[in-house]
Amino acid sequence: MLEGRQATNTEIEVNGATSVWSLLSCIRYREVLLLQGAPFMGIIFSVGSLTVRKIPTIALFGLASFLLVAHIWSLNDCADFHVDRLDENKSADTASSKGIDFPMMHRFSLLLLVPSLGLFSLLPLQTLLVAVCVAILGFLYSSSSIAAKGVAFLSSVLHFIGGGLHFLLGYALFMSIDRHAMLIAPFFALIFTAGHATQEVQDYDADRLFGIRTNAVVFGKRPVFIAALIGFTFAYGYLAYLALAGIVPTRLGLLSLILFPLHLFWSVKTLHRGLTFERLIQFRIRYRMLFALMGLAMISTLFL
Repeated sequence: MLEGRQATNTEIEVNGATSVWSLLSCIRYREVLLLQGAPFMGIIFSVGSLTVRKIPTIALFGLASFLLVAHIWSLNDCADFHVDRLDENKSADTASSKGIDFPMMHRFSLLLLVPSLGLFSLLPLQTLLVAVCVAILGFLYSSSSIAAKGVAFLSSVLHFIGGGLHFLLGYALFMSIDRHAMLIAPFFALIFTAGHATQEVQDYDADRLFGIRTNAVVFGKRPVFIAALIGFTFAYGYLAYLALAGIVPTRLGLLSLILFPLHLFWSVKTLHRGLTFERLIQFRIRYRMLFALMGLAMISTLFL
């Protein structure tokens, strides 16, 4: 009988460990890391000279920001829990395919938020306040009671606000949010909003099938893709304006003017070939590379 209890305890421990690893595997690490771009660009613009003393603070911020964005993505996955498992483009990599049920996924999302805010509380108060605002936006977007992600236009408004807040989140780490920060933030807000619209076009078929009224479903794939291109165009142009006004380094404006034609070419090519799921994934990878180059150029301001 004792041996039976020991075997049962061992089985519980194994199942518990398996559940933890399954939950951790549900984090969209690539997307979460990509969304660290705006906060860390905020740090770049506010840190001044990078000293050894500032590195632990940046590292603590990085962990807190990672957990916050992981929470937002996990909450978003909860909102799409029953839909994604029926979507042939996503079903193989959903939480349910890894043995995770909805209540467990929802609890996991909340568990990611708690340590995130706990770490932010060790940083400047304004950073914590911005983090709370970001979390609230995530709740408004994914909550089943509000479900703003299924409300055309409103979902884009939340992304525009959220994109700016992600930049301010990092900026607030070393400087008070000032006019300079508020002028730069719209660049990231435009990218975030246009990127979200492009993703909606990518997910059009599944969203339409399951009655999720995204912008693409309500207004059509082609109009929303063109609207996203206009948003990206404004972002490139706005960065050039910021450089011309002396708000950001001149080389960032020049790089913006150099990279935009390539983004435009890929956009027109994707539109001409057809807005399929696979082609839009390829397109998103390509334009993300362009913004990664911009990010590297921004990082170079620390050393030039």
